[in-house]
Parts: sequence; C-alpha cells; structure tokens
Amino acid sequence: MSSTLAGSQVTAHPQSTVVGPDPRELFRRLDRRMYPEVDAYSWEEVYGYGDNSAPGGLFLAGRMTRAANLEPGNLVLDIGCGKGDSSLFLADRFGVRVVCFDLWTSSSYLSRKIDEKGYRSEVIPLDLDASQPLPFPESTFDAMFCMQALHCFGTDVAVLRRLLKHLKPGGRLLVGGTCFDQEASDEGLPAIYSQNDGWNTEYSNYHSPTWWKDLFLETRMVDVVECSELDDGLVMWEDEVLHHGQRSGWPAEWHRKAKWLTDQLLFSRDHTPALTHYVATLDRK
Repeated sequence: MSSTLAGSQVTAHPQSTVVGPDPRELFRRLDRRMYPEVDAYSWEEVYGYGDNSAPGGLFLAGRMTRAANLEPGNLVLDIGCGKGDSSLFLADRFGVRVVCFDLWTSSSYLSRKIDEKGYRSEVIPLDLDASQPLPFPESTFDAMFCMQALHCFGTDVAVLRRLLKHLKPGGRLLVGGTCFDQEASDEGLPAIYSQNDGWNTEYSNYHSPTWWKDLFLETRMVDVVECSELDDGLVMWEDEVLHHGQRSGWPAEWHRKAKWLTDQLLFSRDHTPALTHYVATLDRK
C-alpha cells in the first residue's frame, strides 16, 4: 500500500517554527458533502484514527462503491484490506459478508479489530498474498474490492487473470488507488519523486487511469464500466497531509518529515505527471 504520514506522528510542540511551505496555508480539505457514504463517520474514523496506510481513507471507499451493485448476503473479497477499515465499511454499509487479507497485516490483528467492532460473523480475515495463487474455487465471489493496493502486485496481466477467475461471471471488481494523471516521459519520473521518507518506494508502480484501463482490457476477462481520475484526486493527498498534521499538533519535526510529500503535492498542482487518484469498476465477462 501507499506510504503516508501515519508513521510520522511526533510529540506536539505548538511553538515550533515552520521552515518551508506550510500545508495549513496551502492545502485543501475534502468537501464532505461530496461523500455522503461516510456521513456517519467522524474524520478520525474515516482515517482510521491515524492508522490508515494511504490517502483518501473511507472517502475513497465510499466513492468506489457507488456502482457496487451489492446486495445483503453477497460474498465480497477485500484484497489488500490494510487495517481492515474497508472490510468493516463494506459489511456495515451493504450487509455483505467479507473475506479479507493484507500481506502486511496479520489475520490475528484483523480478528481482534473485527471482534471489537462486532462483526465476527460478517468479516473473515485470512493470511494470504495476492501475488500468489489464492485458495478459493473459481467463481466464488459476488464482488471483489481492492483499495490502495493493486499497484503493489497487480501490474501484471497474469496476476489479474488469476485473481479474476475467483469472481463470478457478472460480478464486479471495484478498484481505487493513488496514481499519476499521466505516464512519465521517456526520461522517467521528475527528480522530485525520488524524495521519500524511507518507506515510499512505489512510485515506479504508479500509472495513469488510461494505462490501467488498457491493462484491464488486456485480461479479456472484464468489461470496463469506469476507469477514470477523480476530480479531487490531488485534494485527497492534501487532505491526508492536513489530517495527520493536525493529529500531531504541527510540530517543526513533523513539518520536516512531511516536507518531501508537501513538495511533491505542490509540484503536482502545476506539473505532470501529477499525483492523483483513480477509480475503476469492472464487470467479469
């Protein structure tokens, strides 16, 4: 999953001096009115109390499910579920049963969280790796959901085909994630995207919505209902920076740790390729 500033929490120091661009003066918050799916959630819940692992949080999950066509009792596979917030959202909002897994989050952690939230019967966590064959029969799931994870393992058409065989004919794959608005030039990504916090090494796997659409079609297993950049795709990045900065209390140390991403987001306002988000809705043939 995409790196964020969730790991950059430091002790608040209100008198700290800010050096360089201040996100509080430059960045935008998402308009909650555009995401009615999360009306019942606080900002903290949307972002998993600072424990999420990518921009957008449940705002992105809500946008992804607008064309979900899910019915109570449907069986959904949540691929790369992170800390499990997306799986709980699916179970709560649609009354579906969810099988979930994430390479970096153990099923024991997910089980404890699911039990605490009261969804033991609805959400089943497993320990699996999406890049490897999955232990399910073909045509098992009514839908698949993959938020902020597909770029980690699914840029190969063979992997996508292997995943899609577990989706029922007519079932939907819902995808959403961070991306660039267009492909890099032959010279590669601009130098500014080589900056990171020691964790983010995934930009080489970021692609444009057009690139993803072509890959989905290459599987010859799906019809593409939608595959497009979000109008507020860059704002999702900015909103997450503001949220984590606010949680930390805006100390100078936080600003220092966040500067690499702040610089990249400001660059993205006026240059390409720009950091943004996309969603895709795919129907299994």
